Amino acid sequence: MSQSSPRHVLISSMKDEGPFVLEWVAHHLVLGFDRIYVASNDCRDNTDRLLGALDGAGYITHVPNKLAPGDIPQHAGYDKIRRKHDIDSAEWLMMLDADEFLNVHIGDHQVADLTARAEADIDAIALYGMFFTSAPEVNWRPGRVCPRFVNRISIRHKANAALKTLTRHPSRFKGIHNHHMVGFKGQDPLQVLWGDGTRSQTVPEVPLWRQLRNGEIPAVSHRLAHYNHYGVKTWDSFMLRRERGRGAVPETNAETARHTDEYYAERNAPAGLDHSIARYDAAVTALLADMMQDRKISRHQQKCEAIYAELAAPYRR
Repeated sequence: MSQSSPRHVLISSMKDEGPFVLEWVAHHLVLGFDRIYVASNDCRDNTDRLLGALDGAGYITHVPNKLAPGDIPQHAGYDKIRRKHDIDSAEWLMMLDADEFLNVHIGDHQVADLTARAEADIDAIALYGMFFTSAPEVNWRPGRVCPRFVNRISIRHKANAALKTLTRHPSRFKGIHNHHMVGFKGQDPLQVLWGDGTRSQTVPEVPLWRQLRNGEIPAVSHRLAHYNHYGVKTWDSFMLRRERGRGAVPETNAETARHTDEYYAERNAPAGLDHSIARYDAAVTALLADMMQDRKISRHQQKCEAIYAELAAPYRR
C-alpha cells in the first residue's frame, strides 16, 4: 500500500487527556493503524503540546481545533482533520475517544485481522464496547490505564450497547460523527459486519445514527473484537471529565450535564474481570519506552501529569 493510500486510519478529538495520550497512541500503533490523526481544543493540561511533540516525532498527526461559538468539538475536529489531510483515501476509517481502546480477539490480534473478516461487500464493521469500572483504584495516579482497570460491568449492561464502527472507503460519506460516519452518498443499503461475526444491512430510509449509534442490548457480543471503554476511571478523573464537558455537543448545551453522580454509580458496578487486552502489554510497554526517549515527549508527558495532579487534587477521595 502506498503512503498516499493507508489501509487503516484512526482519528480522535481530545481535550484535557494529557496523562492518557501516550498509552492510547502506543496501543493503536501496536494494533497496526497506519496513521493516527488527533484534533485538540481548549486544553489546560498540556495535552495539545504533548500531541504536538508526538507529531514532531512522527507518531501521529496533530490538528489544532480552534472552536467557533456553537461548534460541536468532536465534529469540528474531525472536519478539520478531513479538510487538511487525505483520510478519504483510507481503506478503513475508525473514530475512537481517548478512553476507548480497540481489542481484537482473532488472528494475531491486529486491526488487519479484523478487517480481513469483512467480505468485499461489507461497508462497516460495528463493534460493541466493554465498559470498565474504577475498581480497584481510588484516586488517579500516573501510569497506564489498561493494566490497572480490569473490573468490567455486566456484559448485557446498556453502556456496552454503544457501537463504534470501522468504515470502508470513507469518501462515500458526507460527514463523520464520533460513533460512525453519516450521510451515505449512495442509495443501496450498507452491509454491516457485527462483532459476533453475523451480518446485516441498513435501511436506507432510516438515519444511520438510529442504526449504528447503539445496538440491541441482548445482542452484545465480543467474539471478533470489541473496544475497552474506560469511561469513569477514578472519581477525581471522572470529576475532571465533568468539568471538561462533552465533546459531542456544543459546549453551551445543557446536555453537558450527562456525566452525573448517577451516571458514575450506574457504570461503576463490577460484575467480572477481563484481562484480554493484556495481550498487547509487552509491545505497548516497549513502544512507550521508545517514545519517552524523545526529550520533548518526555518533558510534555511529565508536565501533563503534574498539571493533571493539581487539577484532580480537589476531588481526591
